[in-house]
Amino acid sequence: MSTVVMTSPGLRSEVEDHYVSYALTMDDKRPNEWVGLFLDTGLYAVGSHNNVSTTGMWWYTDRGLGALKERAAYMNGYLRHNPTRTLHTVTNVRAAETDDGRIKAGAYMVLYVTDRTELSRFHVCGRYDDILVRTDAGLRFVEHRVVIDAETLPANMGVLL
Repeated sequence: MSTVVMTSPGLRSEVEDHYVSYALTMDDKRPNEWVGLFLDTGLYAVGSHNNVSTTGMWWYTDRGLGALKERAAYMNGYLRHNPTRTLHTVTNVRAAETDDGRIKAGAYMVLYVTDRTELSRFHVCGRYDDILVRTDAGLRFVEHRVVIDAETLPANMGVLL
């Protein structure tokens, strides 16, 4: 998204509510519900700013319901063996409706993780670059791309972004 976006208050509120629901599925450890925030053909991709902006390469890309469910299954197992807590913060939401009725949206994100020692630490920050559609169940991701504002992998890539 461009750096200057005029977002109507109603659209911003709708997209912010979607991002809040999205963050809560991860922070409340509900990866199966996380899958439900995507279309069955949805895409989830994570990469670093440098990789994405210079080579177009992503660290990983999950496309379609099967791949998203596989990511959720991994998370369910991971959460059993590594009981961390997460806190996702999403801010600077902007959105614009496209001619085909989709919503091009973006936001900044920060993730904090609390480990078994009860110490909370900054984990990663970056941005969301998304395409959303309205469904009877609410907004759903067509594409959810997470661009990490770093050049190295966080110490733990086992959390959903």
